[in-house]
Amino acid sequence: MEKTEISLNEYRVLDYIKDKRDVPEDSLDLDMDERIKSSAVSYLEFKKLIDVRKEPSDTFTVTEEGKKYIDHGFPEERLYKFLMERGECGLEEIKKYMGDDYKIAMANIAKMGLKPVNGTLRLEDGEFLSLFQSRRDALISIKGGNKIPDELLDVFIHRGLVTRHRAVKRIININKNGISTLQNYENNDYLEILTPELIASGQWKNRNFRPYDLNSRVEQVNGGGLHPLTYLIENVRKIFLEMGFTEMHGHFIEYTGWNMDMLFIPQDHPARDLQDTFYINSGEDIEFENPEILEMVKKIHERGYGKYSGWNYKWSEEEARKLILRTHTTVNTVRYLYNHRDSPQFVFSIEKVFRHESVDWKHLSELYQIEGAVYGSNVNLSTLKWLLREFYSRLGFNNIRLIPSYYPYTEPSMDVAVDINGKEVELGGSGIFRPEVTRPMGLKSPVLAFGLGLERLAMLYYNLNDIREIYNSDLDWLKNYKIRF
Repeated sequence: MEKTEISLNEYRVLDYIKDKRDVPEDSLDLDMDERIKSSAVSYLEFKKLIDVRKEPSDTFTVTEEGKKYIDHGFPEERLYKFLMERGECGLEEIKKYMGDDYKIAMANIAKMGLKPVNGTLRLEDGEFLSLFQSRRDALISIKGGNKIPDELLDVFIHRGLVTRHRAVKRIININKNGISTLQNYENNDYLEILTPELIASGQWKNRNFRPYDLNSRVEQVNGGGLHPLTYLIENVRKIFLEMGFTEMHGHFIEYTGWNMDMLFIPQDHPARDLQDTFYINSGEDIEFENPEILEMVKKIHERGYGKYSGWNYKWSEEEARKLILRTHTTVNTVRYLYNHRDSPQFVFSIEKVFRHESVDWKHLSELYQIEGAVYGSNVNLSTLKWLLREFYSRLGFNNIRLIPSYYPYTEPSMDVAVDINGKEVELGGSGIFRPEVTRPMGLKSPVLAFGLGLERLAMLYYNLNDIREIYNSDLDWLKNYKIRF
């Protein structure tokens, strides 16, 4: 066997792990800079002297908001104690007491089953006090570097009280080549790094430099290529273009009037809550696109359309003019059809949306949505079913399930579902736009619409078990990912 040259630092790593098993890289107790230590491990892996296994490693930190809740209590906790003192209280008084935390407190206390009746919130006992204390103790535990149950951790991440830091940890083991190299190592006190101090002192003149073989073989460098997600996007785009669809585009930043009100989503819908939507505080007065829709939306929300009763509440233009990062690309469809009312229309888009989600194996806060719509006089639910099955079959998936669902702006509605990791996972939603959405825009025929998740589709397409793997910079996977045919 040809002798493998190793540096002093590489020798120290091999010597440290020679009698150990499954050593995490960050546990190497060696007196050297972390960067140099990591470099030594990488060189040993390249020289095939160690075996390396990569494992995901998550760390968690409490945000400033989370620290505030540790010190002063959760907003819903403060509201709960306020109600305990009074028994019941009107919403206006609660809003005055809670200030900026009003919406957060009301949204989270509603999840505990406490909802206002006729403008009054009533409390009869204090059964949840221990729950609040346990959650504060859990935040304190995370702050101290300890673990808590995953379910509670997801709640904290979703609320922005805890931040997840995703990393990959290398687990290393010496192999037989490494043992042989270690046994034959000769320490010639070679100089590996020429520092300014060595040059200034002249000590370099009396030292031997580590020899380098300029003719040694090096690892093959592959040329650049498409990212797996980019490849899938291009494939999806090709399918829709071949089916006769036209691609449309939208904006990252939208008014809630376009993003939600035009889709008949009520202004008190949970999807508008700060826990689910990213609101933007802009110091500039941005012109509202097609402001004539506001009066139309007001009428539909307050009084309905024809035999449809609407939501029967006082609609707020101020709420409709709030800026957000769009939560879906269905807003692309609504705006496009508003400006292109001649039927038939076949449109699609593949663009990013933003949601205040807890990031886990099947959720992201920034993701791509495959949006599509068909507007025409001869389309119906059967057309939509065929369209979805045809799209997925062209990608190689023939076993999707279409499950009845509910959305405020479609009726009937369906979810597209498959099994991933032994669990049923929703790939997207679909349905036929309600008359409250189409008729005020001047659309006289049915509109079939669907919004499908690209990253969840990528999990199936590339046989991944975790949606976050799509965005990990794993060069081995990026160079060798398999294309599905």
